[in-house]
Amino acid sequence: MIDEKELQALFQYEKGPVLSVYLDTDLSDKSKEAVRLTFRNLARDLQASRGDAKLLAKEIESVQNWLNFEYDWQSRGVALFISDGDLWQVFPLPIAVRSRLYYTERPYVRPLTDVADRLGEYAVALIDRESLRLFSVAWGKIRAETEAVGEELKRHKQGGWAAARYQRHEDNLALHNLKHAVEVIQAFCEQRNCRRLMLGGSPEVLAQVKELMPYALRERVIGEFAVDIEASANEVLIRSLDVAQQVDAEEEHKLVAEAITAAAKGANGVTGLADTLYELHQGRVQVLLVEEDYHAPGFVCTHCGYVAAQPAEACAFCQSTEIEETPDVVNLAIHKAIETGADVNIVRENEALRAAGGIAAILRY
Repeated sequence: MIDEKELQALFQYEKGPVLSVYLDTDLSDKSKEAVRLTFRNLARDLQASRGDAKLLAKEIESVQNWLNFEYDWQSRGVALFISDGDLWQVFPLPIAVRSRLYYTERPYVRPLTDVADRLGEYAVALIDRESLRLFSVAWGKIRAETEAVGEELKRHKQGGWAAARYQRHEDNLALHNLKHAVEVIQAFCEQRNCRRLMLGGSPEVLAQVKELMPYALRERVIGEFAVDIEASANEVLIRSLDVAQQVDAEEEHKLVAEAITAAAKGANGVTGLADTLYELHQGRVQVLLVEEDYHAPGFVCTHCGYVAAQPAEACAFCQSTEIEETPDVVNLAIHKAIETGADVNIVRENEALRAAGGIAAILRY
């Protein structure tokens, strides 16, 4: 799991050029030497594109040494950030990423942001009539697991008046267990400050559990899936990740539609690169939406940091003439969004956002 303080330090780094390295280290379809070879080829291509075979020699050597002697090869992907030969940030990633190298003034955070967007934190509650299992999931891994067991319940199969009375007793015990389960789930979520909750179990039990939940807790439920209470932790993780991916895709489509509709009405929404960058600099963006493969060159004011899509003789905000061209303003836009407290969503397979210019935002006001 990536530490939030480490992420913030990365996003706020402004001390000069950084080599950002993203590597696919999933060994299910390749060898360690193949990963090392991919890095060497990417480094050679980067040097050739800059016309300097000695460029980044210290940084490249740092990464090679790390791959050879320090990496445990347990993660499916890895992100490394190197400045002036110093390998100062390493993030193992739970999913594979496209192998790429970037040499920019600030850390290239877009792929890392995408992983964070896809693998946000959530809790999972597995429930039946007598048991409860709770999981805390973050960055595609189970971070914590707890279990609570109520009074053992068995369906009474004999007929008659006594059987009916015994069945009512069982049902009362089940209701008691479920009420207690809801209390434990609520405490679990409050303790870990989880804003998203997923439920697993039989449809009948889950329907009853949701009826027993207070409104504030029920609002945190993002999805559910049918699963046996004895399922392995790995099965729970895989099933929950599938649901989370579907939920995130649905949420992305809603946010894109909201931004486009608001922009069309002249309300709290903008589309397109120029307008989105302008609102970002003013701190008005609440949610930034960026198409997965959208890239665009642009210009940045070295005095106030304003990022623009088009060239200008002077900065639109501070009137400085110290304006430099940058190969990818989208990465800088993501930095700006995070610095100003906006949420960032990397959107996949959304024709509406592509037609709107590949980038949009929902505004705070």
